[in-house]
Amino acid sequence: MKKVIILSLLVFSFSCKINISNPPNNIMSEDEMVNFLLDVNIINSSRAFRNISEINYYNIKDSLLFEKHQIDSVIFSKSNFYYSSNPKLYLSIYSKLEKKLRNIKDSITLANDIQIK
Repeated sequence: MKKVIILSLLVFSFSCKINISNPPNNIMSEDEMVNFLLDVNIINSSRAFRNISEINYYNIKDSLLFEKHQIDSVIFSKSNFYYSSNPKLYLSIYSKLEKKLRNIKDSITLANDIQIK
């Protein structure tokens, strides 16, 4: 009985293994994922601040974001699951995202410095 349980657990664990070398069809590329997450971060960060412009970021629906990137929630979920199953790829995506966010922050800081002078 013990051997059957161990064998069952082994079969189950191997059947759940994700094949990282062969990405599933219809997922976002790394760059598409970075750009999507960039927009998500900008929108979510913007919602935290009171805005003096007429733009109300609370009214931006997720569907508009998916439409802009020509994907749907299923594609994003599959992509996110695939990349999060491979920590090296996920780290690469978030490193690229961090770099883009830093570049945006630096350009805003520079623009503010120029405007003040």
